[in-house]
Amino acid sequence: MAKFCQTCGKSLDDNAQFCDGCGAAQATGQTPTGAPNAANTAGSPGQGAAGAPPQGAAEVFSPEDIEKNKGMAALAYILFFLPLVACPDSRFGRYHANQGLLILIGAVGGGIALAIISTILGLISYYLLFISSLLYVVLYVGLTVLIVMGIINAVNGKAKPLPLVGHIKIIK
Repeated sequence: MAKFCQTCGKSLDDNAQFCDGCGAAQATGQTPTGAPNAANTAGSPGQGAAGAPPQGAAEVFSPEDIEKNKGMAALAYILFFLPLVACPDSRFGRYHANQGLLILIGAVGGGIALAIISTILGLISYYLLFISSLLYVVLYVGLTVLIVMGIINAVNGKAKPLPLVGHIKIIK
């Protein structure tokens, strides 16, 4: 028997606990002892006090919010504040704005750190500046990959945390 996400309707494996499309927790019926499953009992030990997903689980967004704000969420990786201005009530937009802000902070912080490293390496030897140039390339290629991943996730209506920074929350 096929199983579908209760939030977005995506087809899932029978034993899936979370939707890989929207991240919503999935009811798995009864446990072998007949007790209600933690995934469908608000306030149970497997969830937060108000029935929120367990710590580390993906946030759950309404399908209407996702569909309506995909474009703004994707633009958050170019100008992180756009979803905050254009659709301030959208949790999906805020989620991607947060990730866009984290990438911006990484770019500015990484650029400053590499400028300091370049200065030190340049004082030691002119030939060591090649190393700092390589570090700049690695930093900005990595940030570009994160931006592309974020845009793809937003356009596809997914709320997957980005590697390295995705679990940090600044915008709530």
